[in-house]
Amino acid sequence: MKSERYLVSQRYAQALIALVLVDKASATLADEVGSDLNFINRTIANSSDLRLLLDHPAYSMAQKKSVLHNIFMGEVQEISLCLLGLLVNRRRLDLLPSIERQYDVLLKEKRNMVIAQLTSAEQLSENNLADIKARLNEYLGKTLQLNTEVDSSLIAGYVLRIKDQIIDGSLKGRLAGIEKVLLSV
Repeated sequence: MKSERYLVSQRYAQALIALVLVDKASATLADEVGSDLNFINRTIANSSDLRLLLDHPAYSMAQKKSVLHNIFMGEVQEISLCLLGLLVNRRRLDLLPSIERQYDVLLKEKRNMVIAQLTSAEQLSENNLADIKARLNEYLGKTLQLNTEVDSSLIAGYVLRIKDQIIDGSLKGRLAGIEKVLLSV
């Protein structure tokens, strides 16, 4: 069951997506808002003074909005500033990192994209990666963003993660399966 924070973050992200994707020309705005959310989250996370001010109950909502407006005005899109103001007014600024993650997921879904993580025992050649990506694109019927990683503990083979699916084609995984069978005897 999904938490209330997750559901609230998802609603904010859905509303933001609906606002930025009103027509085909707004695709760049959608990317800019995604970058804005990342920039704002990094800025707040990297400034202990700013976090302290935003979390401190002695500062009014108007003061917090003014500080955020002064910091981000001219740096981010107007819609991103409006979201910050809304979150401050509703005392939901702590949801901003979760909103960024949900926004990214929803934007990729709208664009018919899926993210996959391929972990292999050794570095794969560009030809192998292109072949894997082409096959997955064809199989999924979506545009694929393939992130790769090398983990020598797999011994040989690969592990592919697509959303909540895991395909373990590694020697380490097969050995673990054999060990489980042998221990159950």
